[in-house]
Amino acid sequence: MSIHSEGVLSGKRVASLGAWLVLSGMLLLPGHGIAQLVTLTDAGSAATVDLGSSAGMNNWNVLGQNQLMQQWFWYRTDNGIAQPINTIGGLQYQVTGNNTLDAYYQNDQLSIEIVYKLTGGGVGSGNADMIENINAMNLSGSSITLNLFEYSYFNLLQSGNNSVTIFGNSDDGYNYVRQTSGSTAIQEGIISPNAGHAEAAYFNQTLNELNTQAGLELNDNPSAGSGNVTWAFQWTQEIGADMELNVLKDKNLSIEMVPEPSTLAIIIFGAGALGLALRRKLS
Repeated sequence: MSIHSEGVLSGKRVASLGAWLVLSGMLLLPGHGIAQLVTLTDAGSAATVDLGSSAGMNNWNVLGQNQLMQQWFWYRTDNGIAQPINTIGGLQYQVTGNNTLDAYYQNDQLSIEIVYKLTGGGVGSGNADMIENINAMNLSGSSITLNLFEYSYFNLLQSGNNSVTIFGNSDDGYNYVRQTSGSTAIQEGIISPNAGHAEAAYFNQTLNELNTQAGLELNDNPSAGSGNVTWAFQWTQEIGADMELNVLKDKNLSIEMVPEPSTLAIIIFGAGALGLALRRKLS
C-alpha cells in the first residue's frame, strides 16, 4: 500500500488517514514525482485511471481487450460550466492490494474523494466488477448547491455498435443503466442516492455539453443506439457547511453473458455492504 501527495493534507484528512494507519499497522510515506496514472489488477481484469486529467478511468481490460474509452466526473457549484474534478487540485492517492484506489482532491471550497475497488471474475471468465464510492464535502463555510456528473463512454468489443438504456425517471430518480453489444454488456447500478437527471447520447454530444454549456442539466433521454454511444448521470444537492454528498454505485462488465436482473440485484446488494465497509475503513 502506498500514498502519493501533491499538497499538504488538511488536519481532518490527516486524522482520518492516521486512524486508518493505526488500524492497518502500516506506515505510509509521501511519494515524490510519482505519476498520476494508476493501474488496478485483480483475477484476470485490469483498469487504468488517469488521476491528473479528465481522461479519468480510460481502460478496463477483460479477456485481453479494452472495453472503456473514458469514465470520469465533472462538477459545478454555480450556473457556470462544469469542470472535471481533477481541476480541484490537491491530489493525494493511495493504492491497496493492487485492486483498490483511494483518490482525494481538495481546494478551499470542496473536497472530492473517489474509492475504486476492482474485482475480477477469474482468468478467462470474461467478467469483472468495479465498485465506486464518491464523497464530496463542502469546505466553504456556507451552503453550496453541488452538481456532480458521471460521464461514461464504453465501446464494448471495440465495435462502435452499442446500445444503451437508462432506467428510472426524473420524478423518482435514475438508478440503473445497461449498455450492450450482442451478449456483451456493461451494467451500472446506483446503490444510493438515485441520480436526479440522466442522458444517453451518441459520442460526443454529452462530453461537449459538459465542457461548454453553462448551467447544464442532463436532458433525461433514456436510450441511444445502435452506434457509438455514451451515458451520464447527474446528482444535484444543496450541501451545508462541513456536510457531504456520498454516492455509491457498482459496475459489472460481462463479455460472455448478460447477468439476469436477479443476479444484478445480488451484485448490488453485495456492493452496498462492501461499500459501507470501505467507508468505515476510510473514515
